[in-house]
Amino acid sequence: MATEQPQGRRQQTFRWIEEQLPVEWTLTVPAVVLLLAATVLPLLALVWISLTDLNLVTSVNMNFIGLENYRSNIFQSERARSALLTTGIFIVSAVSIQLVLGFLLALLLWGRPQRRRIFLPILLMPMFVTWIAVGLMFRFMFQSGIGIVPHLLSQIGINIAWLSNPTYALAAIIIADIWEWTSFMTIMLLAGLEGLPEAPHEAARTDGAGRIEMFFDVTLPMMYPVIGVAVFVRLIEASKVFPKVLAMTEGGPGSSTETISYIIYEIGFRDFGIATAASQAVTVTLMLLALLYVVYRSGGMEDVF
Repeated sequence: MATEQPQGRRQQTFRWIEEQLPVEWTLTVPAVVLLLAATVLPLLALVWISLTDLNLVTSVNMNFIGLENYRSNIFQSERARSALLTTGIFIVSAVSIQLVLGFLLALLLWGRPQRRRIFLPILLMPMFVTWIAVGLMFRFMFQSGIGIVPHLLSQIGINIAWLSNPTYALAAIIIADIWEWTSFMTIMLLAGLEGLPEAPHEAARTDGAGRIEMFFDVTLPMMYPVIGVAVFVRLIEASKVFPKVLAMTEGGPGSSTETISYIIYEIGFRDFGIATAASQAVTVTLMLLALLYVVYRSGGMEDVF
């Protein structure tokens, strides 16, 4: 009897919950609460810290100073503006080249199962290598004196100090990212191509359209939502280029390859300017969200998400 009473009370509680809340709310509320606790609360804490003068070197006390960090350390900081420009150049260059190469590779594998079985596993291998390992690997490949890339180029009379030249150092990081993430674009776009309906292509062939006309007039317009999703995801990931910068150049030579994520790390974890780093992190997050919104609206993804 003692065990039946608690069991009866539990059944009554469950029955009351079912009557008060729909089943879908009952099942999703715990996940929503956990998600909010894991994302929203840290973001709110980050915003609050960015409005203070917290610096672990001078004091652990937090005094509210409003938007002073945003004004002095972002809009009036030449280093932050340079890092934002470098980040923008990296993201646009890497994602654009990955999109073009990924689309070309996807077209080569589209509708060819035998070719996919052979080449797709090879193309996907770079994605399984950790970011820091990719950075170290390409650092040794581009290092003057020991790297295979300078050695091969020197055989044809081209001598470039890749990691010592500001322009080529950023190019080396972009090449490393392209090597690692072009396969992601390939698999995303290949999945989109394989899911396209055949009827529009059959109609275009009946009307006498050639392959190039069919691609630009039929295939490409139908692929816009998939392209938008792939670019959307890659923009988010490309903004996290910090591990490659740390492994390959450590922001050098000088400050030529400092991205915004790298200077946030330097200011926050080396100089202990927690509030300054927080204000820069909030600014970059807002800028990235604005860019993603533009991609979302222009990429035809309203029906996807």
